[in-house]
Amino acid sequence: MKRPLVTGLALGGLALLALAAWVAVRSARYISAEVHPPRQPVERPPEDAVFAGLRDVAFQDRGGLQLKGWYLPPKDGALVILVHGLSGNRTQLLPEARFLAQAGYGLVLFDLGAHGESGGTVSTYGDREAAQVVAAVDFAASQPEVDAKRIGALGFSLGGYSVLKAAAEDARLKAVVVEAAAVAPAQALQDELGHWGPVGLWPALGVMKRAGVDVNAVRPARDMAALEGRPVLLVAGSEDPWVPDAALEALLRQGQGPWEKWLVPGAGHGEYLRVSPDAYPRRVLSFFSRFL
Repeated sequence: MKRPLVTGLALGGLALLALAAWVAVRSARYISAEVHPPRQPVERPPEDAVFAGLRDVAFQDRGGLQLKGWYLPPKDGALVILVHGLSGNRTQLLPEARFLAQAGYGLVLFDLGAHGESGGTVSTYGDREAAQVVAAVDFAASQPEVDAKRIGALGFSLGGYSVLKAAAEDARLKAVVVEAAAVAPAQALQDELGHWGPVGLWPALGVMKRAGVDVNAVRPARDMAALEGRPVLLVAGSEDPWVPDAALEALLRQGQGPWEKWLVPGAGHGEYLRVSPDAYPRRVLSFFSRFL
């Protein structure tokens, strides 16, 4: 017996509604995990000669948000601020901290807002985080061992967006390494959820609006253009699905350097030190030694 046409259409409509509901829930959950990331425990690095003198510090951004981290005094005045990625904390960049410290650089590693042991409950794709990087610059510049004219930064992913925006706003950052951060967050959101149409985007935008997040506030191309004349090293993995080479090239077209790009062969979103244990430290240290 054939099913009546009307019944078939009704069932088809119900299936579409169910699919739309599934997409909406998935979209909202996806963005909620980015805006309200789960916190990871902070474990202090082992006490050894490299990190001798590392101490716990706390400072506030200009909005009063408390940020916690570690400070290692420099051997010759130059210091690098290290800024982690989404859902990470200051320990994420301890491998970078180790080879920088071995080379004599001072360090500030801190937890971004809503991460680790810092205050806050909302992550904003690098918007408010840029002000937190500026707070780290304030802290570093106030230390007697630090030459305030020799402060740089390295940021990964969320940290990369934050460092790039902070440097565009604060000329005290003399040289920056921006890792895995090239596609504007608004475009990344469109790429990730836009293929579902409005039912994929609207729930995500609703989550961000309730949290007070403006996804359009972070624009890497604009920030790169503001850094014309200041040194920037753009780093990404050749196999990173979220950071295509074309996006890096687009940033390099925003002005004149000294700007450099390095695609780490075989690396994905991160993993640079594991994939290139010799070339990665050498490239980063060479950059900072020339410009700090």
